[in-house]
Formats: sequence, C-alpha cells, structure tokens
Amino acid sequence: MRVLVTLCVLALACSLSPSDRGKISSEFNLPIDSLKSAYQVTVARNILQLPLLESSCEFVANNAQLVLADLYFASHISKIQGCQVSIDGIEEYLNSEIAGEGASMNTLFKAVTSLSNFGMTIDASVNDKIAAKVKDEDTVTAHSLAYLAAAVLPGDVSKDLVDSIEDIAHRADTIGNAMSFEGGLMETALFLKGAAVLSQKAGKAALTDQMIQKFANYIVSNKDKAGKSNLFYTLVGLDALSSGSLVPTHLVVLDNSAVISEGLRTLKVSLVNPLGVTVKDSTAKIVSAKGAGGEAIFPAGPMSGGDGMFEISASDLTRGVFSAELGFELPSGYLAPDNSVVKVKCVLPVALTDAAFKLIDVDDNRVLTNSDPSKGVVSGKADLSTRLIFDFTLKDGAGEVTLHQVFVRFTNTKTKQHVYFIAQADLKKKYTIDLNFRSAAAKSFGSIAGKYSVDLIVGDATLPAAMVVDIAVLNLEIPDSKEAATDISKQAKPEITHLFKQPEKRPPQAISMVFTGCVLLPALVLLVVWAKLGANISNMTFSLSAIGFHGGLLSIIGIYINFFLGVNMFTTVKYLAGVAIVTFLCGQRLLSSIAAAKKAK
Repeated sequence: MRVLVTLCVLALACSLSPSDRGKISSEFNLPIDSLKSAYQVTVARNILQLPLLESSCEFVANNAQLVLADLYFASHISKIQGCQVSIDGIEEYLNSEIAGEGASMNTLFKAVTSLSNFGMTIDASVNDKIAAKVKDEDTVTAHSLAYLAAAVLPGDVSKDLVDSIEDIAHRADTIGNAMSFEGGLMETALFLKGAAVLSQKAGKAALTDQMIQKFANYIVSNKDKAGKSNLFYTLVGLDALSSGSLVPTHLVVLDNSAVISEGLRTLKVSLVNPLGVTVKDSTAKIVSAKGAGGEAIFPAGPMSGGDGMFEISASDLTRGVFSAELGFELPSGYLAPDNSVVKVKCVLPVALTDAAFKLIDVDDNRVLTNSDPSKGVVSGKADLSTRLIFDFTLKDGAGEVTLHQVFVRFTNTKTKQHVYFIAQADLKKKYTIDLNFRSAAAKSFGSIAGKYSVDLIVGDATLPAAMVVDIAVLNLEIPDSKEAATDISKQAKPEITHLFKQPEKRPPQAISMVFTGCVLLPALVLLVVWAKLGANISNMTFSLSAIGFHGGLLSIIGIYINFFLGVNMFTTVKYLAGVAIVTFLCGQRLLSSIAAAKKAK
C-alpha cells in the first residue's frame, strides 16, 4: 500500500488521502442507535467501499415503522445491503403520501425514492406534480430533491428541469476558488448529488468544468470537520463528483518523491478522483521538466505504469528546483487536473574543497598557521595582533557551487556563547572569512577570552541536510572583561530619591502682622461706614434660619482664613461644600420669612 499522499497539485484542496479515508471510516462504525444512523453508516461505508455491517439490517427489521422517514432510511439500507423490510402496506402508504393535498417537495422526494429503492411501481404522472411543486417552492433544496426524485422516475427527463441545474448553480456564492450555497455543506452536497444523477439520466453535463472544480474544492475543504453529519454529507458530495457526467481529477505526488536525490531518483504520481480512488484507463507523460537554467531532469515522453499510478526516473541529477509539466489521456467524462505541474527538487550533497585556514600576525605579517581543515581539525591561538583568513570552495558532482546559507560559527567551550560570521563568495565561487581580532574582540566576542571551537555551517534547500564541518579549535587570548562585567551586574544599583521643591522662606513676623492688618482694614472701614449711614440691625430676628445664615457666612470667612494660613485646597473644598449648603438653605428660608413679614404689613 502506498504511503500518505504528501502533495496535492490543486489550488485550494486535494482529494481524500488514505489517512482521510481512515479517519472518516472510523466515524461510520458501531454503535447504531437510530434508523438515520443506520442509513448514514450504510451509505457512507458503501461510498468508501468498506464491508457493510449486518447489524444495520437487524436494526431495520426491529425498528422500522410505517412512517415516511423510517421507510426512506430503510429503503436505502435494503437496496444497498439486500435486506428485507417486512411491513404491510408500504406501497399503498407511500402512494397516498404522494397523492396527498399539499404534499411538500421533501415528502414527494422521500416517497418516490422509497418506492424506487423497494422496486415498487411509480406512477409517471408524479413528474408533473414534482415540476409544479418545484416552481412553487423554488429553493435550492427543493430543486435538489426534485433532481433526485426525477432521476428514478420512469420516462424521459424534463428538459426544463435539466436546464435549471446551471441556473441554480449560479445562486451559489463564490469565495476564492470555491463555490457553495448559503445553506452550507448539506445543501451543496444534495445539489451536487441531484445534478449528477439527473445529468447522467439525461446524458448531458449540466455544469461547466469550472463550476465542478470549484464545488469540488468546497466539498473537500470540509473533510476535517468534526461530526458524523458533516462527514456524511462530505462523502455524499464527493461521491456525486466522482460519479457525475464530468469527474474532476487531482494529481498527487506519492512517497515524498518530489524530492530527488542520489538514492531516490524516481518521481511517483497518482491521478485520483475526489474520493481518492485512482482513475483507471488513464496514461501520463512528461511534457517538460526544466529548471531555471533550462536544464532537464526528466526526459520528455510517456511515464511508466497505468491505472492512475505513474512513475519516471531522473536521467541526470542536477541541483535545483524543476517544474515538471505532466500531460494526461483520460477516459471519457474525466476532467484534467487544474494544475498538472509538479515542483521537483533535486538535492545533492556538497564537499569542502580547497580549504585553507590561516592565522597571520598583523604586526610583522608573519603566517602563524596555514592548514587544510578538510584533512583534520586545526589547532591554534590568536590575540589582538592576529588576523584569521579562511578560504574554501563547495563542490558537488558538477563543480563549484554557491549556496544560500554559508557561515562560520565560533563557540566558547566554557560559556557556550556563539559568534557567527557570514562567508561571502566571489565571482569564482570561492568563499572567504577575513577576521581581524583587534576590531572583533570587543564588538563580536564581547572581550571574552578562552577556547573556541570553530565550525563551518552550510544550509540550502538543495542539500539533503545541513552540513556542519569542524574546522578548528582556537585559543583566543584577549583582555578578558567578562569577570568585571559580571561583578558590575551583581552590584546594587544606586538608590533613586526624589527631591521636591523646598517651600519659600516665610517673611518676618512684623511684615506678616502689617499685611494681616491691611487685610482686616476693609472690615473695620465697613463697620465705620455702616455706623455713619445708620445701619439698622434692630429688625434682625434671632430665628434658627437667621442664626444659621449668618453663622454660615462667618464660617465661610473662617474657612478662607484657614486656607490662607496653610490648609490645603482639597480640605478647604470639602468643608466649604458642607457649610455652603447649610448657608444657602438657611438664607433662602430667612429671606422668605422677611418677604412674608413685609407682605403682611
């Protein structure tokens, strides 16, 4: 058995893979707890070509009643598994449901389908009743049920009904590369099933190639949804697409064979229908398989194999990514895949060659070390007067190559600190690392001395795996500031203190007293003026409101004085709000009593 399909060459979704089929199959197993459950299990297992469960027939025999829904479920199980349904009066009951006044499209569909499944006679006049009812209800579901019912009725198919399939399809919403109806998965699956069976009976493909591909994309995108009902209608939709007048196909790559290497030179592909079943009586060929530079990895011509399983071996291995365009000859009624181009990647190992690891004393231009690290790990030491030059090339079977990620890594054997330097290639594809420790000691190494292991790391999409080569062990002797830096980091930080503005110095007491006297002088002037004018206070009454009002005024003056002497604004406002309310109420009552007394006189 083939391993999992690893690639699907379709814009949005692919067909069911073996793992998908296994996951869905596990949902349609025991237990069966209702006729609907028995119906879904039987239909789903039949679509997946799995062994049928004998318990379904037993459940039908023990639980089916003379009810339309029961007979509908039981008739499907009976037709698929061949079990008998021993209920008297089935034919009369179903025909009475059809003949009933105001029978809905759902009733007509279930009654007609049940009669057909049981092999009972159906009156051809039902065609007219279905045609009238579908015009009356005019919904996507009503049309879908009409298609399913008309497909099992005797006589020719109504041309108007067949022509309406494409019109109803235009009611679907298109999102990206997928089409579906507002009712979701169930409504879309029923429509596809009805359109498929009616088109087959009429001998005419009612939907366009593009519509079929977009509906297929939507149905397959639901394969990971949870719930038996969702998976059931996913299977119904896929079965409709796989058995209709036009069947979409999908190209898949098997066994991860889109990655070609020296040990695996063969590209293996499969052509399947939406249910993941291979397309029999089909052939495939390589139209072209070229890389960016025009080099070919597969010869143009037919691929070996058949019945939907094809393979071809690479002629020459050349590093790179290739676009393999495939062509197919398919049986009548099958659509070619949306995308028949497979991206094939050829991965090849590389070797380190022409390597030279040099340590040079900059002060006197003296070579301290000059070794070939491809022959063994180089040992050496360096200080601030040392310059490191590492030259090398990378080669595969075709010669020198340049790859995407090439860098040298220094690792401190004690602290495990990593320092990376990118290797640059020149026009002759020669890589060079040129490192002066005088400038790099603090900037790159953080002034941390010690023993460092030096590795060459090479990574690229066209390598089987990243290549890591041990180059050298280097004792770096530079002023080590690590201990001092560590001590500073452990010291307590200086305490942060906030300094608020100091209050201004108060003036001498004599000046304050003179200022206070000046402030109180207007009050004295007021009393003198009142005396000269002959202010009359004999009318003042000593009522509660009068005492509260005048006392409130004096209290307000006192609060202001306290605010001037040093009470803060928030305390002042709090006391002032309470005193002001009392003063206002007492003043209003006092003025009202004075006005009333004057009015009485």
